[in-house]
Amino acid sequence: MVWLFLVLFAGQFESNFRDGLTALNENNLTLAESQLEAALQLQPENARVWLALAQTYWKLHKEPLAQTAAHNAQIWGSEDPVVLHALSIFYSETADYSNAAKTLQAAIGRNPGEESYYFELAQLHLRRESFAAALEALDAGRKRFPASAQLALASGVAYYGLRRFPEAIGAFLHTIELDPTVEQPCVFLGRMLDQAEDRLPAITQVFAAFAKRAPENYLSSFLYGKALALAGGDAAAAPLFRESIALNASYWESHFELGVLLGRQGNLEEAAREIRSAVEHNPGDPAPHYRLARLYDRLGKADEAGAERALHAKLAAGQQPAGIK
Repeated sequence: MVWLFLVLFAGQFESNFRDGLTALNENNLTLAESQLEAALQLQPENARVWLALAQTYWKLHKEPLAQTAAHNAQIWGSEDPVVLHALSIFYSETADYSNAAKTLQAAIGRNPGEESYYFELAQLHLRRESFAAALEALDAGRKRFPASAQLALASGVAYYGLRRFPEAIGAFLHTIELDPTVEQPCVFLGRMLDQAEDRLPAITQVFAAFAKRAPENYLSSFLYGKALALAGGDAAAAPLFRESIALNASYWESHFELGVLLGRQGNLEEAAREIRSAVEHNPGDPAPHYRLARLYDRLGKADEAGAERALHAKLAAGQQPAGIK
């Protein structure tokens, strides 16, 4: 008869647990609480029930109970990477980032073959701007998954945050080698052209391939033009900036870079028009105001130059002038 009772209790547990999870997913929190607590009476050492209760209590604003439930889930689920991973998500959603990182690191210890765990741990650290900790997690992941473009990209972001620009450039270029279709490393490389130095030819080739692969993407022509302009290829860069503007006239940087280029060529009126467009689409950035002030000086428009210089000074000092939202 003992086996019969065990089967019956097991069936009751599954019913309570299933109904509790369904109610939690439907945000029927009162029912979820009662069903999960009933399941817990039958299996008080079940980590997954404790985890579901932690989520339920948190949504019910019963924070002490939620923390106790999460703690118990961690005790009884210390060997289960799925529970530990889910706990890290719970802690992250409740802004307990320290415990989120610890439980995710524990999940990696129990299942080091899960690539996503390394990326999520790095993301936790990156959100807190703990770039060195993120890089440590990513280095461990890349040793196991050297062909992962996702981990290479995140490493580039960590290096960028640490101001280790040569390594960041290397990581972004490697990301593109692993997966040429990923757009984000191109965007980051576009922000780092001033630090490119001897990598500029390689980056220019990457941008050329991007422009060829995605001619309908305004960023591809913009980035290729920006790299060519930096290398002194203004004649080839100008039509690329115009192409980018034709594809997306609201992207301020295309107007800005075209205006800077036209100013170098002495086409001051058109340069000023493009920089004004950049200001219209991004009025809170000080750089276009500075460029516009210099252009107005060269055009002999002293009053306009003074007004732009004053706006630049306010924005550069972190003050928001009236009319700019």
